[in-house]
Amino acid sequence: MTLAIRLIPMLCLLSASFAAEAGTRDEALLLKVADKVVSGYRTAYVDRSSGQEYTSADMIPEGAKVRLACKYMDWHYSLGVLDMAMLKMADRFGDVRYTDFVERQIDYPLSVYKKFGPETGEDHEPFHFLRKFNELDHCGAECAAMIELVRRRPDKAEEYSPYIERAAEHIRSSQARFPDGTLVRTWPYECTLWADDLYMGLSFMSRYGSLYGDGDMLRDAVLQVEKFHHYLWDSGTELLWHGWYGDLGQPAGAHWGRCNGWVMLATCQLLDVLGPQERDTVLGLLKRQIDGIIPRQAASGLWHQVLDRESSYEESSCSAIFTYCIAHAVCEGWIDRRYASAALAGWEGLVRDKVTPEGELRDVCVGTGIGTDMPFYFNRPAVTGEIHGTGLLLEAGMEILRLKEMLGED
Repeated sequence: MTLAIRLIPMLCLLSASFAAEAGTRDEALLLKVADKVVSGYRTAYVDRSSGQEYTSADMIPEGAKVRLACKYMDWHYSLGVLDMAMLKMADRFGDVRYTDFVERQIDYPLSVYKKFGPETGEDHEPFHFLRKFNELDHCGAECAAMIELVRRRPDKAEEYSPYIERAAEHIRSSQARFPDGTLVRTWPYECTLWADDLYMGLSFMSRYGSLYGDGDMLRDAVLQVEKFHHYLWDSGTELLWHGWYGDLGQPAGAHWGRCNGWVMLATCQLLDVLGPQERDTVLGLLKRQIDGIIPRQAASGLWHQVLDRESSYEESSCSAIFTYCIAHAVCEGWIDRRYASAALAGWEGLVRDKVTPEGELRDVCVGTGIGTDMPFYFNRPAVTGEIHGTGLLLEAGMEILRLKEMLGED
């Protein structure tokens, strides 16, 4: 027996041991992140002028301008993303605290938002997305989180139904569209298509259509995937533009990382609820997009703020989305298992370079509108603990656990 042959069983044991240790490390990291969210939640307001803190909305003096004291209090699409990730954490780890967090996070804004004026109130006042409710990112992801909570706690269905149905009706009848039915916004210019809005719409549309048996909603969701790719796909770079100006008939912005991620994540979530006969076109677009971003992955395993500009910083939220989507597509059998290495490298890059010892994600781009020049994207602040990244990190980590479990069974 040669030395190489004798070493094979030992190497297999070491590989299995390393995989187990990595799995334990990954689970511990995810629990640290989720526990930090739970422990960090509180309800309070801070006076913008005096710094005075009020522990309830009823304590705020007439005419005072306040901000939320806790980043988890608001009604915001990034919190909808976090809520859905926390529910998955509850499912995986059997920890009811995570489900309880989601219920509190959703219920508190519903209980107080009317105290802050009419639905058309000022931006950046508390709960202004909930008060306005007139764009996809005001209603889509948070109402999608409502649907996911109703799946787990059916007793919430009656309470949430007015908001869920209001979101569905807004998408059907009120949200601006191009003449061909593509969902758009009325700003910053008349009929501007935002790549982000595929997720803002489909996070809700996919779940609503599935849970309530609304075939028209699901067919509309498929149309949106096709139309967003029609307008935003850049065949030269094999990436998506951030936007499309309807008034000019031309692409807008840059090949921004997170907007490409939102499109990919929305597509995956739609595929999760489509039947096999309905998937072909959507699955083809997902595969094309994955093949476009794979060559843009840096040696670190991460992706850049502007995907085709290596001089832009390595950005964590888009890296987490791509890691999740590639891992998910492998686990679902939508793409070949050879793609798994890209997802695994993405996760290792996040864990190694971007997660603080306290369990917060570094270098998350802040909320970003459509820019008219490249410096706009290069200079968007990259923040530690920014709420846009937390749920995405949890999603990526849980799907990596699933991927490693699947690969370990081979």
